[in-house]
Amino acid sequence: MSETLLSETDLSRPGTMQEDGFKYTLLTGHNRTDGSFKTTDQLQMEYLHLTDELIRKITEGVEVINPDTTEREIRKPDTVIFLDKSARPVSWLMREMWDTYAADATGSIPEMPKIRYLNIDREQWVNSVDPNGNGMMDIEKVDDSVIRSLRSIFMSQVQKERGLTEELDTEPTSLDGKTVLVIDEVQSSGRTLDIATKILKRAFPSTGVAGEYWMGGLAAKVSPKTGGVSIGNADLPVWYRDDSEYGRGVANRLRDPSDSQSKNLTQKLGRWFLSTRFPEVDQSSLKLRKEMAQLAHSPDVPFRPSVNRELEDYEERLARLNGVSPEIAQKAIMNILHNS
Repeated sequence: MSETLLSETDLSRPGTMQEDGFKYTLLTGHNRTDGSFKTTDQLQMEYLHLTDELIRKITEGVEVINPDTTEREIRKPDTVIFLDKSARPVSWLMREMWDTYAADATGSIPEMPKIRYLNIDREQWVNSVDPNGNGMMDIEKVDDSVIRSLRSIFMSQVQKERGLTEELDTEPTSLDGKTVLVIDEVQSSGRTLDIATKILKRAFPSTGVAGEYWMGGLAAKVSPKTGGVSIGNADLPVWYRDDSEYGRGVANRLRDPSDSQSKNLTQKLGRWFLSTRFPEVDQSSLKLRKEMAQLAHSPDVPFRPSVNRELEDYEERLARLNGVSPEIAQKAIMNILHNS
């Protein structure tokens, strides 16, 4: 972190241009969907904070239902699945932050769980699992062949070569008996994450599955014309887009099995759940990854730790990761939070 930022004489941020010439163009301030404005300082500090909270949940464990006993347990996830496409960038930031922010006060760094990606969205499944639109989802309505498609992704190449046969219903997978945490980028209706966790539980019955959001927060918005109130997201990640596929490194799912990408057996069998590659480099996603790396390793905003961490006192961690006294760090944090 910039010493200028946290000096006792000047707690203001020196702008989006750092001394090494790096300039942010994506991780910058913007108007929130609730009508307020989020500054660049606030956004960058928030993204570090949200990812630190995610790291905390991974290292300390999440609540899952033990498939054998049906009892609730706290387990550390063996695998973290990020939902494509919008949750994929969260994994990039988590990877960059892991060694510094997952480490304890002694410098010991826990092993990062395996990271995987699945493309599951509400529009893809809601008509199948909730045909009446009453909010009661029945994952058993998903065809067995689709469940085999999901299972095949986590099987060996030899197993995949058999195709989506009934044998895959009982063949071993890399998720059997493990704990899986599913990450969605932002909370909205909650149905996407609900569908994803339920379909994983059906596909891998011996696996403990939990779900979490990286960014939460809903806001009520009053229509100036009708006076009606609608509930929506207070904010969205800067990479969230519904007008373009680009910016998150991957394209949509494989629509046509005869597509050239289906030459990849994993992609062909798992096409219901896997994103595809772009024919060219997604430059905007490369820029986002570069900015995330800069933010994780050379932030020029103060770090606001998770307040729920069990293994280290908040103020001790605040001082350790900011490199200054807790009082100076906290003052810098409050200056940014209240600079709206």
